Order: sequence, then C-alpha cells, then structure tokens
Amino acid sequence: MDVTPGPLTAPTHEASIEIAAPPEEVWPLVADVTRMAQLSPVCRRNEWLGEPAKPVVGARFRGHNRNGVFRWSRECTVTEAEPGRRFAFSTLFKGAESTRWRYTFEPTADGTRVTEAYEVVSVPRWLRILWRLPGARAKSERDHVANIAGMLDHLKAAAESPTA
Repeated sequence: MDVTPGPLTAPTHEASIEIAAPPEEVWPLVADVTRMAQLSPVCRRNEWLGEPAKPVVGARFRGHNRNGVFRWSRECTVTEAEPGRRFAFSTLFKGAESTRWRYTFEPTADGTRVTEAYEVVSVPRWLRILWRLPGARAKSERDHVANIAGMLDHLKAAAESPTA
C-alpha cells in the first residue's frame, strides 16, 4: 500500500482539555497506541504492524473500534511524533486515506493543554448512503463530539492519577 497521508489542515472537529501533568508525561499516554482502548470510548484494541513498533513517523498500526452495533478496523500510519508536543496519524480505508487525527500538547502554568482534532478526508460509499437518512449525519457528528470529549476526560483522569 503506497499511500502518503497528509497533514491535518481543516479540522472537522477539535476539542481541548487542561491536564495537571507536564506534556512529557501526557504525550506517551496517547502515543502508545496499544493503550488507546483504555482512553477512547470507541477504540477496543490497537496493535503495531511490523517494525518499528513504536510511535515514530511512518510506523503503522491497526485499530479495532466499536460504536454501538457498528464495528470496524482500520490500518493507520503515524504522520507526526514529536514527544511532548504532537502526535498524529491517518486512517486508511481500502488503501485510501480516510481520516486524520492529531493531538497537540502545549505546556501551561499548571500542566498541559491537550487538543484532539480530526479531519474527514474521504467517506466510504456505504456511509454516504447511510448519511442520507434523516438525522443520521447529525447523529454521527454528535457521536464524534461526545467520543472526543470522553477520550479527553479519560486522558485527564489517567494522567492525573497518582499511579500514572
């Protein structure tokens, strides 16, 4: 598969949260994609594919997700991996880039401001058809907003936990 994912340029949605921990402690919680299921309301499991099996640009992993009755898996490629500052990846669907995800980590007086953003690049035909149903696209967008909020809340709890 010779897909060169692009940078996130026009977020479909983004949200931020303040976390009482320094960026160098928060970043690994997101960049270790094998831990994502502990944070994300949608992700069930991620595994690295081949080498390098770590958060560096070009590394690949497969994410397994579930939202209600819907289940899906996507191959992902890490597009940015700057410890303590930025982590990003693109999802691929049938060899084409589908979404771009980015997490930024900004130091604050009391810790870190984490911003999670995603951008829809392309949508499978079956989803475009589903979105034609009354309210389906709006529900999908509400779900994304709620899932990002849940992810950030779980990240905050994990980072601020005494055992983090």
